[in-house]
Amino acid sequence: MSAQSIECVGCHKPRLIVLIRHGESESNKDKTINQHTPNHLIPLTKRGWDQARQAGVELLKVLNIDDKDLAHKLESKYESKENLGDKLELSGYQRYDKKKDRHVVFYTSPYKRTRETLKGILDVFDEYNELNCGVKICNDDRYEPCGKNKLATWTPPRFPSGVYENSNVKESDLLELKNSEKHFIQYRVKDDPRIREQDFGNFQHISSMQDVMRKRSTYGHFFYRFQEGESAADVYDRVASFQETLFRYFEKTNKRPRDAIVLVTHGIYSRVFLMKWFRWTYEEFESFVNVPNGCMIVMEYNSESDRYELRTQLPKWC
Repeated sequence: MSAQSIECVGCHKPRLIVLIRHGESESNKDKTINQHTPNHLIPLTKRGWDQARQAGVELLKVLNIDDKDLAHKLESKYESKENLGDKLELSGYQRYDKKKDRHVVFYTSPYKRTRETLKGILDVFDEYNELNCGVKICNDDRYEPCGKNKLATWTPPRFPSGVYENSNVKESDLLELKNSEKHFIQYRVKDDPRIREQDFGNFQHISSMQDVMRKRSTYGHFFYRFQEGESAADVYDRVASFQETLFRYFEKTNKRPRDAIVLVTHGIYSRVFLMKWFRWTYEEFESFVNVPNGCMIVMEYNSESDRYELRTQLPKWC
């Protein structure tokens, strides 16, 4: 099935699909950490946390929200004195659908750096909801990347859900909102191992990895398979499986709405996701480089053409 030609009567496709690369990690800063720390346990740096909050602000700015001034207020609050890197420009972003974005579904790679990036994004969303609606989530009920609020919960007779929601707020606050013009942004979080980083093997020694990277440049980034790891072509298979899950979800009209789907993931995965979605050749994949840490890629749904249009200008090899 082509991602560009899904035909389903009455299905609800999200207005936006957004991919966000995690903020700067300790490995991005110092590769020697890979020699003794498992890849999935590498955390963000302080700069990475700043990039995560900046990503939360940038995401708010592309959503249809009640108060754009609040987004700019939060942008000023989280502006860093340190250079956080380049932002990717949007091209031709039209906002075809003018309805307010009230339901956002986040999928996150289970790696520590992506969960921490998501935490920074959601902290900004929680603050926006409090400023816009007066609805505050208690600290004990907020999403935690390595705490109880990201683990699966068992509610008999159901199986563990593994889903976090920001729905644990006072009913009186939500009832008051029904009589208000303000919109509370509801979000759900789902861990999905399929959107994890490309596997480069287990512990990685600097001297041997430098030689491996040179071989990959000669062999080709897409097909080169790391020993004890994956090639980008292997990642493509995971991407295909995940996208099929999304398509099936779009077709189920009885499911809860989603105005935007956000993947908090990794650089190579994002490129492979776009390759599969837009049916790029592997040569086209090879022409792009990873987006900078903390940057987002925006895909907007055009109901007239029944297609998603890539709104972000992607960086290429010089």
